[in-house]
Amino acid sequence: MSERKIGGIISDEKTAEAQTKAAMDELMGISEDTHKFIYETMLVEKDGKLIEIEVPIDDIDLLDDIDDEDLTEEGERSLGIISAEYDTTEGSSPQRQSRNKMSRGTVKLVKKTKIDPGTNEEAEYDDYEITCPYTGSKEVYQISSNVFASYETNQTFSVKFDEEA
Repeated sequence: MSERKIGGIISDEKTAEAQTKAAMDELMGISEDTHKFIYETMLVEKDGKLIEIEVPIDDIDLLDDIDDEDLTEEGERSLGIISAEYDTTEGSSPQRQSRNKMSRGTVKLVKKTKIDPGTNEEAEYDDYEITCPYTGSKEVYQISSNVFASYETNQTFSVKFDEEA
């Protein structure tokens, strides 16, 4: 990957458009289409004026990847492990509940082949094979970045892409 500029001044609309396209191309190349971007309109200041820009945001729940014992009280509160009304200044320990964590499916990097319609030649490529923990099915669909569901049950599960076999 080439080194990229992470700061600077946008001089004009065409430059901003080119930089945004380059950033999106890089993001989509890195993610291999495993991210579900939504676009939010945000206000930014340019030359002393507020302008609106569209920013891609990925739906990632980072708290789901943290072990319960590593969470702060605020992390526990946001996940419903402790009550939202718990007062941290009381000095007593909060009553904790277990959180409902999503079951974890498996992910494996496999080689697949496809036929190029233009040349009629087979091309080999890497792809992820995701297995549902409930049904064992590999027929799954993506809900968000690391959340999937099986077509058989529609029950959600998560995967960690760094656990490739």
